[in-house]
Amino acid sequence: MEYKNEKISARFETTYVFRTLENNDILRPTLSLKRNFEAIEFRSRFRYKFSDKASIRMGYNLDNNPPQLSQLQPFLNVSNPLNTVIGNPNLVPQNNHRVYASYNTFDFQKGSGFYGYLSANFDNNKVVSKTIIDEDLVRETTYANVNGSYNVNGYLSVNKKVKVDSLRTVTFYLGVGPSIRKSINFNNGVKYSSTNNSASPKVGLRFNWKDVLEFNPNYKLSFTRNTFDLEAFENQEFVSHSLNLDTATFLPKGFEWRNDMRYSYNPNIADGFQKSAWFWNATLAYSMLKDKGTLTLKAYDLLNQNTNARRIATANYIEDSQSTVLQQYFMLSFSWKFNSLGKAGETGGGSRYYRH
Repeated sequence: MEYKNEKISARFETTYVFRTLENNDILRPTLSLKRNFEAIEFRSRFRYKFSDKASIRMGYNLDNNPPQLSQLQPFLNVSNPLNTVIGNPNLVPQNNHRVYASYNTFDFQKGSGFYGYLSANFDNNKVVSKTIIDEDLVRETTYANVNGSYNVNGYLSVNKKVKVDSLRTVTFYLGVGPSIRKSINFNNGVKYSSTNNSASPKVGLRFNWKDVLEFNPNYKLSFTRNTFDLEAFENQEFVSHSLNLDTATFLPKGFEWRNDMRYSYNPNIADGFQKSAWFWNATLAYSMLKDKGTLTLKAYDLLNQNTNARRIATANYIEDSQSTVLQQYFMLSFSWKFNSLGKAGETGGGSRYYRH
């Protein structure tokens, strides 16, 4: 069912789903399995336009996800003697409820605006692993349904453009992306909950001098806090910093020089990992042949410090990781732009790139 007019747009849809999961085990007929699942699913969305510059959107979705056959089948998998796995035929489907809303207002003439977004997911009967470790450190894993998991995240941003003169403008922007995630899991058969709170405020500006210079510095701070209701796990807090600078200089006679510089700092990452690094890419381009051809020289990772050391927090562990990444290189390329809008009766092409 759908309704539209100049200001309102609304849509509602519902579905009744029939699902059958079946597995036939020829060698072990007692392990054969057939389960029927029926469920109602729902979709809805709504938009209201206050004006050509402002609108609000919201919606609600209901999804139903059955367990996997491997999670249902009561088959004891002993391929890894230190971690045996057996399914749980009594599992029920997971229901996911999602609600969201956003508000956007932007004045294109003034170059200023605000954007806000909020989304929440609630899981009922979520399927999680349940592991028990015996005295010999052998793990036995099965699956269980749990309630109480949810995830709430949002984003807010505001920007303001200031006109210096007819050629130069400065745009200031500020954004933040908070989130809260609660997970229900098991630790050696004991059910517990973990809550992850994070926020990533970002501030920056863009300076534009038409046909001369573009300058865009910004700074981002990421904060994360993990808490547990189980004494075996300690609460954790950590932060990371990121400073970025993008520049573009439009030199005379068809030259263009661009830089992408980033500094990252992870003070809480474990010893042995690279806590900070500079990453700098530079590109020099020259337009020729009546702007149809472009000769480009790119330098990737000029300082030869590229690293992707990072820390992530999950429901039951915190991981520091660092892996091999693309190293410093230089690339010379040439591109030729074919006219895609020819004369009457002609057909256009696209762009073809030649690199050395």
